[in-house]
Amino acid sequence: MLFRRLTPPTLQTRRLAAAVAAALLPAMACAAPNVAFNPNFLQGEQAGQIDLTRFEQGDDLPGIYSADIKVNGVIVARRDIELRALESGAVAICLSPQVTEVFGVDPARLPRPGEVSEVDGVPVDILPLPDTMTCEDISRYIPNSTARFDAGEQVLEVSIPQAYLARDPRGWVSPELWDDGINAALLGYSVSHQRMFANGQARQSTSAMLNAGVNLGGWRFRHDGYLSQGSGRRTEYRAGRTYAQRTIAPWGMQLTAGEASTNGDLFDGVSFRGVSISTDPRMLPDSQRDYAPVVRGVAQTSAKVVIRQSDNVLYQTNVAAGPFEISDLYGTAYAGDLDVEVIENDGRVQHFVVPFAAVPELLRAGQRRVSATIGTLRDNWLRDAPAFAEGTLRVGLGNRFTAFGGATGSDGYRAVVLGGALNTSIGAFSGDVTIARTQLPTALESFGRTMQGQSYRLAYSKDIVATRTNIAVAAYRYSTDGYLSLGDAARLRQELADGGDGNLIGRQRSRLDLNLSQRLGEGSGALYANGSSMEYWNQGQRRVNFALGYSDMFGPASYSLSVQRSVERNQNGGTAREGNSINFTLNMPLGGRVSAPRLSTSLNRRNDGRDDVRAGITGSFGEHRQGSYSAAASHNGGQGGSYDAGLSYQASAASLNAGYSHSSGSRGLSLGASGGVVLHGDGVAFAQQLGETIAVVHVPDAAGAALDGTTGVKTDAKGYAVVPYMTPYRRNEVTIDPKGLPMDVELKTASVIGVPTAGAVVKLVVPTSSGRSALIEAPQVDGKPLPFGLDVYNEAGEVVGVVGQASRLWVRGIEESGRLTVRWGQEAGQQCVIDYDLEGADAGGMLASQCRAPQ
Repeated sequence: MLFRRLTPPTLQTRRLAAAVAAALLPAMACAAPNVAFNPNFLQGEQAGQIDLTRFEQGDDLPGIYSADIKVNGVIVARRDIELRALESGAVAICLSPQVTEVFGVDPARLPRPGEVSEVDGVPVDILPLPDTMTCEDISRYIPNSTARFDAGEQVLEVSIPQAYLARDPRGWVSPELWDDGINAALLGYSVSHQRMFANGQARQSTSAMLNAGVNLGGWRFRHDGYLSQGSGRRTEYRAGRTYAQRTIAPWGMQLTAGEASTNGDLFDGVSFRGVSISTDPRMLPDSQRDYAPVVRGVAQTSAKVVIRQSDNVLYQTNVAAGPFEISDLYGTAYAGDLDVEVIENDGRVQHFVVPFAAVPELLRAGQRRVSATIGTLRDNWLRDAPAFAEGTLRVGLGNRFTAFGGATGSDGYRAVVLGGALNTSIGAFSGDVTIARTQLPTALESFGRTMQGQSYRLAYSKDIVATRTNIAVAAYRYSTDGYLSLGDAARLRQELADGGDGNLIGRQRSRLDLNLSQRLGEGSGALYANGSSMEYWNQGQRRVNFALGYSDMFGPASYSLSVQRSVERNQNGGTAREGNSINFTLNMPLGGRVSAPRLSTSLNRRNDGRDDVRAGITGSFGEHRQGSYSAAASHNGGQGGSYDAGLSYQASAASLNAGYSHSSGSRGLSLGASGGVVLHGDGVAFAQQLGETIAVVHVPDAAGAALDGTTGVKTDAKGYAVVPYMTPYRRNEVTIDPKGLPMDVELKTASVIGVPTAGAVVKLVVPTSSGRSALIEAPQVDGKPLPFGLDVYNEAGEVVGVVGQASRLWVRGIEESGRLTVRWGQEAGQQCVIDYDLEGADAGGMLASQCRAPQ
């Protein structure tokens, strides 16, 4: 008979029942699914009358359970799962079409109905996928498949051969699972206060960064600003961005209305006030978000394909004989050629190399990135904000080539860009040309009323595996004298309209950027170099910045050496500004423990000949290292010595810090706090921080429960806690640490999973069972103990405990007083009742009572 179990037995009760069964017959662990217990091993008059079928058939009880569905270890959905008692006494998993459709089975890959397959070694006819509720074994429909229900974790675990599944990309999360979250109001803050005493005068300043927001359905309304106040200055608030945003899931895009910024991938980024819609690559599967080449080959037999990069295995799969195509590789940070190994079933091995180097413009074949913006420029330099429009498109046209283009325009300004990115065996190249035309309000020398020019850009990226050299970015850009970006054109037009000569706006001539890293062998250090060079057409300047560094380990200690140089030169000769510095740092632990303090020293020499020397100690404290401290002394060449100390602590509701510094003639004190406040339907929750996407976790009746994976985050008095950072469109698992939970609270599951959309406040509830717990000694009226292992029921018929040795009952989730029932059969004479009042418990917490026949 089908019925709904409104209150399934608790996790601890199920596990205790299983433990009882294991104690009665240790061989149960390796027995067949259906076993028989010999009641002669039980003691007591009622031992032979105890119904042991629940131990013989497992601990799953009939009912309907809301459970996560795992297919081959990956959660794909949450559905109601029915467990139904059969005439044989077994409990079967019954699946509805709404459940089987989320398994991801491709019907075309299944054997035809009527074909014979083996189930548990017995040949059976394969049935068509069911279109109604069925309690048949899943292997009757999908060969070699299994389904198991974990009542404790509320999970249906399904195993299906990969050959029968639709080929969804790795990292794919069904949009069905995306959660827009709850309605909520948010306020994130970072407050800092400084007091400085110098030259007999005291100065103070206070500032705060504020991020406010409201979530209504799928809409996110946001505002940020900066509040400041100082000695002799009035309090000032500077508003930042104010905008509304929402996900358009069917298009894979984000809609933004208000104040925001363009992407800056093809044209120079600008701030605007208006409306924008753009592709959000975070909605794509992990294996599709970043560029990676398609690997194609031919297997002579059933084979295993292993793909390596720098001797690291990136991917492994089994393929059938014939051509194969692998298109779901994860993109990597620096790329590098892929070594593909095909291991045939007969032992033969073939190798080939697929060139792979990634630059930002590269996309996978068939992918698109689209953006469109309409609004007005936001620039404090501009008196009148001109309206503008911009659109960009990137398309992956093949395994190695991506084309892109775009157009932007404003009052008196037009620009278009065309380019492409190419993946080759010697690296990844990206090149484009931008053509711009600007109408001027007054004539400008050498140009008249119109400026027109081009800007050419070339970028290169390569990971040279043989030498362990990575050229992350090498980019060069050259612009003709008449080229202007959108922002520069708007500023120049305003300057000329105000009667200026047009030289306040620097027109960039060229720019070179380089980022390079080099590993110096196994177990050796790393060398890096980065630099940039810029020069301008109309300002007679050239700016060069360069840095070179080396880092390595020496035993448990680490050290680094770096050199920096910055130069500004006039084009007509002479150096306008120059700065050089050499810095050496050494960091070593003062002990073998993870939390041992560390000694840090540094030496910095500047081009003016002054040496700065600093030595200090840093460390952490707290059970989860949620606190840290530092103390240091330094000597600044020409300025004498100084010392400082700092302390920080990550509390559950905020992050706090304090610092003190002292030098010749001055001393200072700083205090800071950052955190967040979330107002939701059930009250207010406080947070250490507030990221873009967060979760409000509710563990009912469990104050002070710690969240694994976070530092210092615990539930408040109402059982609420805020997880400050969640990854949008991905499965985020939040796990509760049961350590320190009140004895009267039991977790029904240890973790919950949420899949938030961008900017969402998702509410995750960890189900608990709460109520008084007690240890009750209740022999029968004649003094004989109750049979070991019997369930204990409350007045609502719910299982609240189990009879242990010496007739002692451990029960939980009960009222302060009431009646418990113990049954060893279905007849009226096969039960007894225990009346209890917990106020009568002794100093050790045990209550003495009797189990008597019901009246």
